[in-house]
Amino acid sequence: MAKIKKWIAFIIGLLVILGILVATVKFIFLDFFVDLWWFQAQGMKSYYLLRLLYPYLILIFFTILFFAIFYVNFRVASHIIGFEDKPEGYKEKKWLRHLNHALRNMYILLSFVMALIVAIPIFRNWENSLLFLFGSNSGVLDPLFGKDISFYLFSLPIYHLLQKEVLIVVTLMLAGVLFIYWYEKAATPIEHRIKSHKAHWHTSILLLFIFAVLCWGFMLERYDLLHETANLPVFKGPGYVEMTVILPFIWVTVISLMLTGIFLVLKINKAVGWKMPIIFFLIFVIAFLGKDVETFGDTVRKYIVMPNQMVRDRNYIKASVEATLAAYGLDKVETMDVEMNSAASFDADDPDTLRQLRNVPVWDRDLLDNVFEELQGIRTYYSFPTIDVDRYWVDGEYRQVYLGAREINNSKLPEVAQNWINTHLQYTHGQGVAMIPAAQAGDEPMTWLIKDLPPQSQFGLSSDQTDIYYGLEDKPYAIVPNSVGEIGAPAGESENIVHYNGKGGIAINSLLRKFLLAYYFEDRDIFFTTKTNKQSRILFRRNITERILHITPFFKLDEDPYIVHTPKGLFWIQDAYTTASNYPIAAPYKEEDFNYIRNSVKIVVDAYNGNVSYYESDSSDPIINAYRKMYPGMFKPMSEMPSFLKQHIRYPRDIFSIQMSIYATYHQTNPERFFRQEDNWMFSKIAIGQKFFPATPYYLTLDLLEPGKDEFFLFLPLSPFGRDNLRALMFAGNDIENYGKIYAYRFPRNQQVYGPAQVHSLVNQDTVISEQFSLWDQQGSELVFGKMIIEPTGGAPLYIQPIYLQEEGPLKIPQIKRLIMSLEDAVVMAPSLEEAAVKLENELRRKSSRLEKKVPVSPPTQIQEIPADDIKEEETRPDA
Repeated sequence: MAKIKKWIAFIIGLLVILGILVATVKFIFLDFFVDLWWFQAQGMKSYYLLRLLYPYLILIFFTILFFAIFYVNFRVASHIIGFEDKPEGYKEKKWLRHLNHALRNMYILLSFVMALIVAIPIFRNWENSLLFLFGSNSGVLDPLFGKDISFYLFSLPIYHLLQKEVLIVVTLMLAGVLFIYWYEKAATPIEHRIKSHKAHWHTSILLLFIFAVLCWGFMLERYDLLHETANLPVFKGPGYVEMTVILPFIWVTVISLMLTGIFLVLKINKAVGWKMPIIFFLIFVIAFLGKDVETFGDTVRKYIVMPNQMVRDRNYIKASVEATLAAYGLDKVETMDVEMNSAASFDADDPDTLRQLRNVPVWDRDLLDNVFEELQGIRTYYSFPTIDVDRYWVDGEYRQVYLGAREINNSKLPEVAQNWINTHLQYTHGQGVAMIPAAQAGDEPMTWLIKDLPPQSQFGLSSDQTDIYYGLEDKPYAIVPNSVGEIGAPAGESENIVHYNGKGGIAINSLLRKFLLAYYFEDRDIFFTTKTNKQSRILFRRNITERILHITPFFKLDEDPYIVHTPKGLFWIQDAYTTASNYPIAAPYKEEDFNYIRNSVKIVVDAYNGNVSYYESDSSDPIINAYRKMYPGMFKPMSEMPSFLKQHIRYPRDIFSIQMSIYATYHQTNPERFFRQEDNWMFSKIAIGQKFFPATPYYLTLDLLEPGKDEFFLFLPLSPFGRDNLRALMFAGNDIENYGKIYAYRFPRNQQVYGPAQVHSLVNQDTVISEQFSLWDQQGSELVFGKMIIEPTGGAPLYIQPIYLQEEGPLKIPQIKRLIMSLEDAVVMAPSLEEAAVKLENELRRKSSRLEKKVPVSPPTQIQEIPADDIKEEETRPDA
């Protein structure tokens, strides 16, 4: 019986220990271990550990720093008053001796607690602290104080934080030292007190240091003036009031406060009287009120600045414009002023014109979702989450294309089939891409450059690996390879079972790992399934956005990641931005919390293995340079990106939209013009259905920069504020030679240039086109207007708009029916762009000849010859 009791007690004890161990692992270490395995599979173990350790290293560093400051001062005070060495003959009371001994031992604990209190706020701002430590000069100076931009991005926020913390530190330290001196004086008999001036000088130094820290805070306020908003909405940053009134007051504040401290210390040490500290303190109070009381600044602004604002604020407006352009990467925009050539010179047979027409993206990306879904989804469980635009070499030609990734979507399985095995073991991945050329004629079958399952191409666009395990869909975790096998691309009528052979995910080749991962995912089937093997791996965080943000949460991600089809496999490219809200003088973007942005990183995600690679695309950005130093080996230079991926990088639409919304106002670099806002621009209006919306950026393939060499560009039309005519076509380079370069294709201000809304009106007014629309738009079919495309032609812009027909029912598969083409006020419609170009040329000639007939021509007048001698005589007459 005793043995049984012992065994029962042993088993119970073992179960308790096991329970404690499980609880400890689950609630404390489980997330750490799973993330460690996950990052290790990515080849980012050192990055993960660095990111975990950095906050605590910051906490330890500043705790030790402040601890040393506190402890040294307490020891100095203790030594001065004689805690360590009392005069000979002094007999200390027993209770006092114990109390003194306790206080000496308390120095360490007290110093540590006070240091921790001060270091915790810095610990909470550990990432900004690291940027401060690793940041370096950008080489760009602010236009008013001449400080490097990195000072405002990295140093100034930390200086503000440190100034407050150091002020607290020194104040607490002074209070502690004063207590020690008071306590010694109160506890020691008069005849044994040490009469030393060292205590006075110690407290005097600390008091002076407090005044110095306060002065430092006021000095930092000078730089805060560069973030002034009082001059909005005219311009961001300081103006005449801030730089010629408030700034001098700040200097007076600093000087008077420092002199107050000096004379106060001298008074405490009985070197001077109260007169000087009081005088300088009163000066400080007046200067402090002068810089902070709004009434004073508002009075100066109302009576001195506003009546002559252009004169008073001219240099500050200029500085604001320059800083804002630099903050958004717009300081190097190249402008090209267009000379409006006669539209009658348009040549439909010109080889350059025909080549450009072959790349016009007549398909509207927003309409292609249904087309791809219905025609290339093929299986119930596949979907196309987005359609991307890119360019590829097809049969030796540089062609603009649309493509979509065929991803797995488990929610589309029949409800009865959505069981654990199907969801996590069998329906695990998507299959390749579908691709079409951007250009296509109306009433023609769609051309598929890549199609079907398994993906096939008659144009040489093959790939070694087309399985998609990582993408844009929110996929559940998958355990692969497994004993059941995965559903692959169908081979005829038979089912195709495949097995994952990649390196993604975490190995689950032991019972312990299965047990831990079952806890982590809160899914017991992971532990109890018998379908895993020694090669099995669990793939999770398969949404690439979630994946990237888990690795680098400090980046702002572009909203349009895109798939790239290469001979070596499929890859996602995600653009990432570095942003800041404290760039000096620069205007903020709308209601967002940033006034600085750079497309500094290109992130590549392997669609098969899930590997995430970071490439630094803007080496001039000080923020990404700081991160590169912070995490060695994490960010690779663009030169290391494989060439088959580099040829598919593109300038993102998100940042281009942000830049253009800023440039629409800040292109007016002349301060007088900017002040008058006489040439403000806005995004041109584009008709979508019966409503007008601001235009969005679109990609075109043209030979704008080098004749005969097609390049991939990102375009956006801009109109004068409140008007519908066209003022500028902005475009950015995408190909590696001109990547990120922005150009302004400006039209004359004194000539009428039709904008997209005006061209839409011309189309509706054309009787031939309207009749055809009425004929098509009958019951059972729906007429859909595609987005208008604007192409520069060296003169007036060329407008192209696709017209689609689709069934009114639930099945929406639009078909290109006609293409509208417009130049100046001539509008034509044809089944193909080539036919439309010929019709447009004829229409332009007809309008030109009709205009010539309407212009009256005066008969030639008889010109009487005058002898040369008479001419000379006429010129020499006094009244000539």
